[in-house]
Amino acid sequence: MALSGSAPRRYAEAIFDLAKAESAVDAYRASLDGLAGGISPQAIRALRDPSVPVRQRLAAIEAVTIGQPKAIRSLLLLLEGRDRIALLPDIARAYGDLVDRNAGIVKAKVTTAVALDGTEQRALVDRLEKTSGRRLKATFAVDASLIAGARVQLGDHVVDSSVRAQLNALRQRLAGN
Repeated sequence: MALSGSAPRRYAEAIFDLAKAESAVDAYRASLDGLAGGISPQAIRALRDPSVPVRQRLAAIEAVTIGQPKAIRSLLLLLEGRDRIALLPDIARAYGDLVDRNAGIVKAKVTTAVALDGTEQRALVDRLEKTSGRRLKATFAVDASLIAGARVQLGDHVVDSSVRAQLNALRQRLAGN
């Protein structure tokens, strides 16, 4: 997955290095995810609004980061000071990607013709992990045009075992003869 820019990745890498040094990788992830998920577009606009006094904006950040790791609080204060607070969701996403990559987890996107329930999703992920030899973090989507079967994307590799793909392959073979 491409990041929306190199700045979020650089901030995420710096925080990841600090988290590893403090053996707090998961705590930092939880903190970033919570803060990024809890900050609304209106809050970001208010934190970027020059008509709101700087002292008031910094006090707001101090208030929402009580109980958070010191490095996360410092990051938010730095972002606010550089008018880059809007990068927080992208930084959290980039940090999560770094944590997953470091843990050997590969992102998988599974598209099926019909929705799968939780048990079916887990069973499919288990089979994919066994087949690929990798730990997966899967997201699921539905595309009825697949007719049946599934299309699985593991990183840059795509396996399309849908009926639609099989029909397209058959069509190409028949057209070639």
